[in-house]
Amino acid sequence: MNKAFTLIELLVVVLIIGILSAIALPQYTKAVEKARMAEAVINLRAIANANQIYHMTNGVYAEADDIDKLDIEIPGEVNTEILSNTRLGTKNFIYSPTGSGFAWLALAQRADNGVWRGTTNGYYLYISQAEPDKIKCTAYEGAKDFEKQLCSQINSKGTL
Repeated sequence: MNKAFTLIELLVVVLIIGILSAIALPQYTKAVEKARMAEAVINLRAIANANQIYHMTNGVYAEADDIDKLDIEIPGEVNTEILSNTRLGTKNFIYSPTGSGFAWLALAQRADNGVWRGTTNGYYLYISQAEPDKIKCTAYEGAKDFEKQLCSQINSKGTL
């Protein structure tokens, strides 16, 4: 008696694995992005708090390229070549106290391996001076659908 698998049996197993991975991969990607976003929220709140302390001490908020003036320690690299300013770059986000003259306390722009995605895809998180307890998210037009969904969840609740 032959104890080997038939080609049909192997094809059925491969098909089942393919279907399961097609279902699981998008959920995995969404969970990973949500975890990245949660890390950004923690860092964003720390920068916003440090910027408020900076404001109480100096009478003005820190500018976009003043990340090194804030009394804060966030794992990452302060780099002068990110977006032509001094910004704090990590693998997944680029952080700054404010965004180009906006009334923000902190800004986190989505990056891939420390490289800014630009204004055509991705998203950014920010905390405004007017509502320092709320996190806002803006998804660019080219953002992935699950990134847009995560942004809408943050905007509806003010938190992740």
